[in-house]
This record gives sequence, C-alpha cells and structure tokens, in this order.
Amino acid sequence: MDEPIRRCRDLDERLTPYVDNEAAPGDRRAVEAHLSKCPPCRDHAIAERTARDLIHERRSDLRCAAPPGLRARCAAHTAAADGTRIANALSPSLIFRTPASRWLPLSVAATVALAIAGVFLTGLNSNVQALATGLALDHAKCFQFKGDPSRSVDAAVLERAWQQHQGWPLVVPASASQEDLRLLTVRRCLSTDGRVAHVMYLWHGQPLSVFVLPHGGQPARLLAAIGHDTAVWSANGRTYAVLATGHPPDFSHIVEYVKSHAR
Repeated sequence: MDEPIRRCRDLDERLTPYVDNEAAPGDRRAVEAHLSKCPPCRDHAIAERTARDLIHERRSDLRCAAPPGLRARCAAHTAAADGTRIANALSPSLIFRTPASRWLPLSVAATVALAIAGVFLTGLNSNVQALATGLALDHAKCFQFKGDPSRSVDAAVLERAWQQHQGWPLVVPASASQEDLRLLTVRRCLSTDGRVAHVMYLWHGQPLSVFVLPHGGQPARLLAAIGHDTAVWSANGRTYAVLATGHPPDFSHIVEYVKSHAR
C-alpha cells in the first residue's frame, strides 16, 4: 500500500525523484495526492520542474559554471562519502548506519548549486558566471508565481516591508510607463539562503529581474547565462544584477534606467 505524505516536510525526500520522473509508482501516487491538496507544495513542485527543465535545456552551458577547484573538491567529497558508506555497511558492530543514498556522478544541477555556494564562500570575484547562472534559475522559478500584473504596486511599501523583515535597506525602482516597466513584487531569492532581493518586473510584457546583494565589490560585467542577458555591477555598497530573458536589443537601455534608480 502507498505510504501517504501527512506533513509537508515529508515531501522533501520524494520530490526530486518525482520531478525527475524517477519515482516509483507508489511514491508518485503519494506525491500527487499530497500536491492535489496542498497549493504551497504544488507551487514548489512547479518551480522545481521549471528549474529542472531549464537545466536540461542548457546543460552544456552549465557544465562550465563551477570553478575547476570546486568541482575537484566536490568529487573528492563524494568519493569520501561513498567510502564511508561502504565501510559502514561492512562493519558488523555498527549500530547506527548511514542511510543508503543515490551517489551519482556530479550532476549539472549539483554543479550549479555548488558553484553558487562557492561564489559566496570565496567572494563574488571568484566566479561571477556561476552567480549569474544561479540567478537565472531563480528568475525562471520565481516568474511562475508573479501574481497579478494588473495590480498597482507601491515601491515604497515594498522597501519598508523588506527593511522590516530582512534587516537591510533596499531601494526599489518604481513602475515607469515611459519605459513600459511594471513593478510586480520583491521576493527573497531562492539561491544563497535568501540573502538576495529579487525585484520582479514586466518589461515590454516580458519578465525582467533585478537582483540586489547586500555587499559590493563586483566590477561591471555584461554576460550571458543560460539564455538570459545579464548585467552585473556594484554601487553604494550593493551588487546588482539585471536579467532579461533572451537577448533584447534595448537591454542596455533598461540596465541604465535601473542603475539610475536603484541606489
């Protein structure tokens, strides 16, 4: 009989195989039963599938995201964990044993996640491409839940709420009809443990993201990350990144607009 999922936290270990279409039939039924009754978990599953699809679509680009040294350390860690698990399995006196896990070769998704972690452990200058890649994934995920684009959003209200809940000030560029730019909301970025503000817009009717990191030190860069044009720069003790899907011809114009208003 299928084991039901009674608590949202019990979904975690079954969600990844479900999204990857690798779940056993019983687990798949249990996950789908829970998702049918739990909108927050259903939204989470949609976001995870969006990121998975984007990763698979751009896998060749992502393989270069992690610095070689970080990839080597991750591979060494995986090998060490495999050795520990084998040793535990062979020990007849061991009472507490390490649970079995699927230790696959370093995957694209793991490479991206570890590359992003490496950026924040060693500093932005170590690999800005990895940062841009992680933010591009969050751009795709968050725009699954952009809310009602017809609703007017007050930038000052969002700034006050961010200061109150996150503890550091944020200046949010407001909607601008002359730029065909509509402010939607501000979310905590899913990468980097919520340390990044994700300001979401519609620009010419298409998703545009402005990410704000609470520290500076990054020289200006213009680069591509998994199908997104990305501009990164630092000012006023902050690092900013603007992402647009595809390669819009007037991208540099909207970047300059954000630079002049996000202070």
